[in-house]
Amino acid sequence: MEIATLPDSRTFQGETTAIDSHRGLWRLFVAAISAGCRRGWQDLRVYGETVITPTHVVTNALLARRAARTSTANAAPSGGWLRTLLGDRSKRRWFVFGGLAPDLGLYALTAGAFAFYPTFRGLTFQETGTLAFDDLFYNDPVWLILQNTLHSPVVLAGLAVAGKALGKPRLLSFAIGCGIHTAMDIPVHHNDGPLYLFPLNWTLRFNSPVSYYDAAYYGNIVAPIDFAITLLGGAYLLWRWRRDRELLG
Repeated sequence: MEIATLPDSRTFQGETTAIDSHRGLWRLFVAAISAGCRRGWQDLRVYGETVITPTHVVTNALLARRAARTSTANAAPSGGWLRTLLGDRSKRRWFVFGGLAPDLGLYALTAGAFAFYPTFRGLTFQETGTLAFDDLFYNDPVWLILQNTLHSPVVLAGLAVAGKALGKPRLLSFAIGCGIHTAMDIPVHHNDGPLYLFPLNWTLRFNSPVSYYDAAYYGNIVAPIDFAITLLGGAYLLWRWRRDRELLG
């Protein structure tokens, strides 16, 4: 396993620099503001498809859906870990929320950065994005804590153990949901993935040979798969939801 220790600072080389997955968030933001420009629409189209968070939510929702169907089937009491973990609706909801929660800190920080720095520091959107995702993302303690706490296998294992030991099944389901999110993230982030030993170590990241967005690391293969999971999985969930409502009605 190859480990990458990122330097304390990273420099921005201009628009030709490869844009990492998290910079995709601010490019999407800039594109939305400049939607009247052709460049803005191009960025919105390209980077809107590579934000991976919806894939996590859809994946967890599909697993929760399967658990719900198994729970209502005539299965033996020991009918699988998924049914045991997600045997009721409340636990399934926390499990699905676990697919979203690890990324909420980054979204909040991104929104805050784009509200604060252009308004009170006079930075352009591009300068704000450079500061946020070439510097703060890797070096600022607040960014490191909010981005990595629910991505860390160390933290999530602790939450899962606590949930099991204290008889808190929803906490256990939430921790497992976050864990699946992290397990999907680590293999598809080349050098900007979770700090997997956080808070024991604040610099180590797995240097994956695969990226979900960068064509230099098979992103041209992984990104369409990511988008297909979101699109097809989301469509299936919507269809099942509408069908269930019709049957109940």
